[in-house]
Amino acid sequence: MSINEISILDRWIVLAKLKYILSDKSLDKIDVDTLIVPVISENNKPRIPEEIRDAYRELIDTIISSGDFKGEEKEVIIGYSRNRIKRLVLAGLGKEPDHETFREAVASAINSIAEKQSVHAGLYLRDLKNIFEISDLIDNSVLTIEITLFDPGELFKTENKKLTLKEMVLIVDNISEDMENALKRSTIISDAVNYARRIAETPSSTMNPARIEEEAKKLAEQYGLEIKVFQKEDLEKMGMNGILAVGSGGGIPPRLIILEYRGRNSNEWDYAFVGKTVTFDAGGLNLKPTGYIDNMKYDKCGGAVVLGIMKAVAELKLPVNVVAALPAVENLPGPNAYKPRDVIKMYNGLTVEVGNTDAEGRLILADALSYIDKNYTPKQIFDLATLTGAIVIALGNYAAGLFTENDEVAKKLYDIGWKIGERVWHMPLWKEYYEQLKSNIADTNNIGGRPAGAITAAAFLSKFVSDKKRWIHLDIAGVSFVEKGYPKKAYYKPAATGFGVRLLTYYLLKDLE
Repeated sequence: MSINEISILDRWIVLAKLKYILSDKSLDKIDVDTLIVPVISENNKPRIPEEIRDAYRELIDTIISSGDFKGEEKEVIIGYSRNRIKRLVLAGLGKEPDHETFREAVASAINSIAEKQSVHAGLYLRDLKNIFEISDLIDNSVLTIEITLFDPGELFKTENKKLTLKEMVLIVDNISEDMENALKRSTIISDAVNYARRIAETPSSTMNPARIEEEAKKLAEQYGLEIKVFQKEDLEKMGMNGILAVGSGGGIPPRLIILEYRGRNSNEWDYAFVGKTVTFDAGGLNLKPTGYIDNMKYDKCGGAVVLGIMKAVAELKLPVNVVAALPAVENLPGPNAYKPRDVIKMYNGLTVEVGNTDAEGRLILADALSYIDKNYTPKQIFDLATLTGAIVIALGNYAAGLFTENDEVAKKLYDIGWKIGERVWHMPLWKEYYEQLKSNIADTNNIGGRPAGAITAAAFLSKFVSDKKRWIHLDIAGVSFVEKGYPKKAYYKPAATGFGVRLLTYYLLKDLE
């Protein structure tokens, strides 16, 4: 059997899918074998919750007196007891805990027990209710655990480690409807995140444009979405020459995939999500060198994230109308590949001089954006793309570049990003940057030179939407996958991150409040 015949997603062993239970019982009545306790550092010592200290007094005193655990950020210690709950895991939150230190603490604790013989674990949240909203704690707990347990090694390994952990009890005070809703919401969203990660992680010889279409059709069938797929012949008739040009060198023909979710009875569209779906980016004739070409299976992360968002929206049954667009192509050199200095007439009529065939993502996004803008006119259009190396130089691996002229949306995304662990930074789109895109022979060039490369790429995209206030561009090149340990987060292994599924799903939820 060849690699192309393996049904990757069908054979993926989903390990990180636990049973979650909310419990407000006293500690002696909770049936777990391992107890994880996030601990604040106070006066250079761990501040142990009274209920935990009463249950493990001798063990706690030994840990504190040893000086091995002070409750500092990323500190984890495992203590063993003859109590019914035999394994106590203390995870440091530091002196001034925030959402990120909480996620790091939970992930570090999960990593410490992932290969232990723990079956039923508990996460103690009672002591944190005065620091965080309880629903935020539940959201971040489930999302962090699920993302941490995602294992890219399950894709092809013939022998896999068996995860013994089956159940996680979230220990709270006085279970409420809000808590139950948060638990349901976070399990749905975390599943969508890992779904997107599996698509992004699958090698490009398998997850090519045709396979992306298959996955979109499966999603449509499962959740009752409408789907349209414009094949090469359709794209030629429509004048989608940006998508056609980029896909001209590939072995698999390009296509534009449209998914529609209707959550309310109206012909109007509330949101659109457009995802760059270059299933492999060799750079075209401007071939990428070794060291840059290696990870180009991740150039489909934008499309994978959009599929994840649609999955989450459908499972949450949100009362909104959402359309998604995935321009799916391979950017490869070949006898029919498009060439530097070609001029392309785009779907919206603008002509583009090709300054570099490796600036391909903006060309396929441009056609998809203008198609959505013209035919759906949504209230807001988001695009997600591993678009530029320049954004990695600017922001590193810890934030996505956010481009929009809508300051209100930018502020909302910034706040949500900090809360759920997908940070963004609002970048400028001043008129001076557009000067760099001028062409002597076409309406615009597709590149603007080395300075401000991420900004000029965004400026190029803005030419393909009719109202810039409705458009939000996220350059996720630095945050879409982890390589060589960056970003250094306890909840990420070297693999795709699914960045954007959490951010934009919670954005929709916030917008509906």
